[in-house]
Amino acid sequence: MSLMHPNGPEPASVYWIRRAAILVVLLTVVLGIWWLFGAILGGDASTPTSATAAADAEEGTASTDGTAVDVPAEAASAAPLTPAEPVGCPNAVIRVEATTDSSTYTVGETPRLTLSITNTGDVACTRDVGPKANELEITSGGYHVWSSDDCNASNKSKISLLEPGQTVASAITWNGRLSQKGCPDGKGAKAKAGRYDVQGRNGKVKSDPTPFALRNKKS
Repeated sequence: MSLMHPNGPEPASVYWIRRAAILVVLLTVVLGIWWLFGAILGGDASTPTSATAAADAEEGTASTDGTAVDVPAEAASAAPLTPAEPVGCPNAVIRVEATTDSSTYTVGETPRLTLSITNTGDVACTRDVGPKANELEITSGGYHVWSSDDCNASNKSKISLLEPGQTVASAITWNGRLSQKGCPDGKGAKAKAGRYDVQGRNGKVKSDPTPFALRNKKS
């Protein structure tokens, strides 16, 4: 049987297909052997492995062509988070107090009243501590006597950043006279001797009443 002209009981095409299959197998074996020797001889190539890349990342180095390059620690680390803007103080963390500079006054004297606002929370927050949000009111037996908003209402706000535990205070002098909202009676009549309470307010937060007294002048 000739290699170029195979003869046999089967058609010639069958023998050609078998020979082609044998050639493919031989080529595959040769290529596999060639690749194996290449891998053995070139095992120290400069291409970094995944393990090397991971080590470089931990040590602050990077490589694009197999050569280690120092990378600043700032660039290797994640960018720092931007601090969040302070939020408004909720009423729950605001404490308001109203005080006087004395517990007893003579009728005609002008008590000095102080309003204090404290952030009792654990984080800094903003709060309107201006005259628009604040009020000092004097009552006697539950009846309105005077308010800082009656004759001198203000629309001026003052937004302040309050650190945890920080207190801001403002003071005003009471002229010792009665007043009504809108100040329809001008200066108003003088307050009489008796027991009074002063209460402060910031926004919707009110203080506990602080008592004081007016007494008549000694004859």
